[in-house]
Amino acid sequence: MNRLAYLALGLLFLSCNIKEPIAIKENISDQMVLIEPGIKNHITKDSIPITIPVEFNIQQNTSNIIHLDLYFVSINGKRLLKYGIDYETYDKQNPTKPHYFSLDKEELESQRNNSIIVAIKTQMISIKDADLILKKYNIDAKIGNLELGDFIKLVGYDRFRKDNPDLIEDFRKVNDSVVFSVSLKGGERAHISQKINW
Repeated sequence: MNRLAYLALGLLFLSCNIKEPIAIKENISDQMVLIEPGIKNHITKDSIPITIPVEFNIQQNTSNIIHLDLYFVSINGKRLLKYGIDYETYDKQNPTKPHYFSLDKEELESQRNNSIIVAIKTQMISIKDADLILKKYNIDAKIGNLELGDFIKLVGYDRFRKDNPDLIEDFRKVNDSVVFSVSLKGGERAHISQKINW
């Protein structure tokens, strides 16, 4: 092998070993799945939105990070921009109080691992499937009686995905993702994407 080939192999080896500034791992959340009309995604004639809590663990791979944000969520090929309407984020340690996920240098230095829940409110299921799910979990509620602001608690997502594999498989047909924005010392910025595996 000539020197040029060795150099190419060496560069390839180095590029494969360069770590992203953060590592993201999706965990199966035990937080509640909800059926809710929402503000924008209200009940239609034959479908209704379901809120799915997706959990991510974010680990810092470098101490050079000075800011970390959830940049955007992409569902069904569309970028969700309406925080509070299309999705909300929660700290895993305090899942009852929504807050936009954004960490500054001080917060990043005090905690190198963070777990967040992204409650995605735009997945749609048919009214027929929703009625079947309510029967499955012995929930005495009527989809037609829901108004804006109302919701029905189902079960934790870990159980829901086991009980409803066909529905979850439909969610997996599209390449959904979350994208985090990382600002580094020296002015560098990176966008790290993580596929949602549902």
